Amino acid sequence: MEQRDIQSPGGSHRDVHDHARLRHARDRHNGFPVGQYLQAPPMLFSRDAHNVFLGDMYRGNAAFLICGGPSLRDHDLSLLQQRGILSLAVNNAAAVVRPTLWTSVDDPGNFTDSIWRDPGILKFVPLCHMEKTFRIRDAAGKLVPSTDRVGDMPAVFGFRRNENFVPDQWLYEDTFNWGNHSELVDSAGNKGSRSVFYVALRLLFYLGVRKVFLIGCDFRMADGKRNYAFDQDRSRSAVSNNNETFHILNVRLEQLKPHFDKAGFKVFNCTPESGLKVFPALRYEDALAQSCRVIPPIKTEGMYEFNQQMKDVAKAKTKAKPKTDGGQKQSLPPDLVAEPSSVLVPSLLGTTLITFLDSSAAPKLRVSLPVWKKHQSWLADLDMLIVHDSTWDPATQMGDLAKYSKTVRTIRIEVGQEEDRILRRSHAVLSAIACEVRTPWCTYIDPGVMCGGPNCTPVNDWFMPDSKGRNPVLVAHRWGYSKPSDSLALLDDWADQLPGLKSYPRLNVPSRTEDGCVRHAAIQTWLMFIQTDWARQLLKDVPDRLPCASLATFLAYCGSRRGDNVVRVNLKKHGWQPVSCLNDLRRQASLLLGS
Repeated sequence: MEQRDIQSPGGSHRDVHDHARLRHARDRHNGFPVGQYLQAPPMLFSRDAHNVFLGDMYRGNAAFLICGGPSLRDHDLSLLQQRGILSLAVNNAAAVVRPTLWTSVDDPGNFTDSIWRDPGILKFVPLCHMEKTFRIRDAAGKLVPSTDRVGDMPAVFGFRRNENFVPDQWLYEDTFNWGNHSELVDSAGNKGSRSVFYVALRLLFYLGVRKVFLIGCDFRMADGKRNYAFDQDRSRSAVSNNNETFHILNVRLEQLKPHFDKAGFKVFNCTPESGLKVFPALRYEDALAQSCRVIPPIKTEGMYEFNQQMKDVAKAKTKAKPKTDGGQKQSLPPDLVAEPSSVLVPSLLGTTLITFLDSSAAPKLRVSLPVWKKHQSWLADLDMLIVHDSTWDPATQMGDLAKYSKTVRTIRIEVGQEEDRILRRSHAVLSAIACEVRTPWCTYIDPGVMCGGPNCTPVNDWFMPDSKGRNPVLVAHRWGYSKPSDSLALLDDWADQLPGLKSYPRLNVPSRTEDGCVRHAAIQTWLMFIQTDWARQLLKDVPDRLPCASLATFLAYCGSRRGDNVVRVNLKKHGWQPVSCLNDLRRQASLLLGS
């Protein structure tokens, strides 16, 4: 009896046309607009074409997109390795700096095997590359094909591409567009032209990233010059072709920019003198400050004992009797507890003491700290974070500051030119709070603030919920006016441009008064208790400089517009007093220290 050739439904005998259909769907050149209400389409795949859903995996995060231009080596790339930084590199840029993510579209043999073999890099490649080999070097250093295939390597995901650039649907197609097929002409009249840059941006958007910082994005080449951050020569024709690709990319990205803005997808170019002109420029240092803010410093002490400590505190509260001091209430709020040493410290999780130092402020802090330690010992039990500019050097000027605080950390910032120095400095302090503070509260104190007596201790009423049940987000000294007279009106106009604030009603503070000031319920900068998560939320929508010089006025404005619980306290009645002159500060310190 004649035997039939029975093919198994899978393995090497599966129908090649079904296999191709899975990879290319309708047409390999076109993307399909998925629509608002359609189920999310499969976008990423395993080697065997199983769907792998990673959509929104990094939702709300910022990321660096690392290109291979020669300017890449002008940056301190070691900063990209710190905790909290997400990065995606294209092509052999990953040979210069190790990224979190990596993507390519060209033949796998173009890229070093150190990328392919690295299990710590998530790799995204065209699905059809899974069964291709890459290149390795033999004992003589010659490039030869590998015995391994791309699909054998760790952490590799495949994607499907399309080759028909349609700006209106580009962000929401079911495949990744990487430009145009050589026979297709786009709406701007450009024929062909493809690039991994399209896939990199689309991939980051799919993964949930909504703020992208470009580095190594030179977007220009020159014959006979170094055109990459890694070792690689290019012929004259290759240089010409790449420059044409850069030109078309500028045109197409200009078409995509309105759709990026509508989707809240922000792209900033941190490459000095870049040939890409579509996206706004941003300094590399400022991009780093905005990127790493979600990761607080690591401190594990007390974490295993926390639940037991909370039980002990609750038990102690039930046994404690209320105490009074001359009729004035001195009990602590829920955020403030007494440790066994009876030192008043903000909560078991605590607060972080933060201040700003430059060459003029550092001498004041040296005078103030001994007074703080003597009259407010709870301050000495806090972690201290010093934000400073280049005029103050912690290596030579730190001195004995450490003995006045539990731990002392320093962060150096660049504050720009003189005309916007204060605006950038205030933003840098806000960034430090968001990036570096691990505690639920931080206490900002100006170096020139003097305190004396027990009344300086924070009291219960400051931290209690208001009549609407809202917990406080900011506690600071009250102040009744601002200059110039239109300062808060300008803040209203500024906030109308921000997604995080424009949905709240304007304050509509009068823009003019007879004495040139505007009367309002703002606050002063010299002492504030700031809820850290709240500050972190505000920073997401703030550019690299604040719209006003006073950080406290800015915070109070944002809290008022959002309807948050901003607590205004007359801190002078509680023993806190700002002193501007260094000699006056020394005289007051001598009196308070008894020397």
